[in-house]
Amino acid sequence: MKKLIQQLADRLRNSPNRLKIAVVLGAAGMLMIMLSEFIPDNKDKPEKGVAQTKTSDSNNFRKRTENELKELLEQIEGVGECEVMISLESSTEYVYAENISRFTEDNTDRRSEKLDEDIVITENGGTRQPLIRKVIDPQIGGVVIVCEGGGNISINERVQKAVSTALNISSTRVCVEAKCR
Repeated sequence: MKKLIQQLADRLRNSPNRLKIAVVLGAAGMLMIMLSEFIPDNKDKPEKGVAQTKTSDSNNFRKRTENELKELLEQIEGVGECEVMISLESSTEYVYAENISRFTEDNTDRRSEKLDEDIVITENGGTRQPLIRKVIDPQIGGVVIVCEGGGNISINERVQKAVSTALNISSTRVCVEAKCR
């Protein structure tokens, strides 16, 4: 490789068109620098981390709720073994703490107000993070339950009522089916 580069450099020095070649190479280099602005830089993506955290938190909420609901339903007489699947309408939302400053300026002919809102940033172990004031869990879109007693109308209704009460959702968002054997 080193030998090839040396040969190309020797040809360039001995070429009568070396000025043209140098201009073309310089223009190509500048074009590459300009085009590099359009290539995304992976280091400057803090939103990706936030999005992954929201998705991870939403998945953890969904799995935790499915497990709790499964354990609850299996304790109801006649339900038997069951499987639970929950669909979410939204993801986990974070409400950040803010410093709010309000400035009022009175002039003889007018009054103006200025409002500054800054998110509170905390430093923990060398990393800076916004201070979370409140975490809002995702909204549940629907629930499907497949259980051994799902074919019995009485058990089906009791399961629907228990799920709609436990999750505070309409019973029309709950589907109960019999488990195949």
